[in-house]
Amino acid sequence: MTALLLAALGLGLAGMDPAGALVGAATLAAGARRRTVLVYGLVVLGGSAAMGATLSLTVGLRLRSLDLLGLLPRGGLGALVEVLLGASLLGWAGWRRRPAVAGPARAGRSGLVPVLGLGLAYASLSLADPTFAAMVVLAGRGQAVVEVVLAHVMWSLTSQLPLVVLLVAVVAGVHDGAVTWFRRGWARVSPVLHRVVTAVLLVAGGLLLADAVLFLATGRFAVG
Repeated sequence: MTALLLAALGLGLAGMDPAGALVGAATLAAGARRRTVLVYGLVVLGGSAAMGATLSLTVGLRLRSLDLLGLLPRGGLGALVEVLLGASLLGWAGWRRRPAVAGPARAGRSGLVPVLGLGLAYASLSLADPTFAAMVVLAGRGQAVVEVVLAHVMWSLTSQLPLVVLLVAVVAGVHDGAVTWFRRGWARVSPVLHRVVTAVLLVAGGLLLADAVLFLATGRFAVG
């Protein structure tokens, strides 16, 4: 068990993600209650651990030999998917470039269902984390259920350490500094971040459409 927990600690440190804490701080800065942020954080941490443990206990080592590229649609269907995705991304980029319209300020409120949805959605992003996949494989080698669960709890707590620190600060009632820091920092970086995200959407959408056009012209994709 010790070796598996040490591996989980190392993988968690390698995949440490500050975004979860930033989302929590943004929620607080928007006026959400402390209980709301605590629920969000616990869902993120528990959701990631539960999802990882379930995958380790059910599919485990089979993930190592899974050909993810082989699951992608091929031929004309693949080109159609690329066109739809590319057009959607370009449309999203265009929507983001629209002039901002100022509206009346509203007090920040979040019900339980939206918070649960946000937490589960963020926890599901672990599926795209290579260290999460490695943890699923390592913990799927026939270990006892308790060992598997503890290992994924360790990975979740370590990879989301900034979020854990924020939750501890919220419980202790000393989170005001984090909220103030986030508000000041966000005011400086949000315009740049907005432009960067829009540019990424434009590039990604353009590449998908270009790949689809290439297939229509040559019968082959640029990749695969």
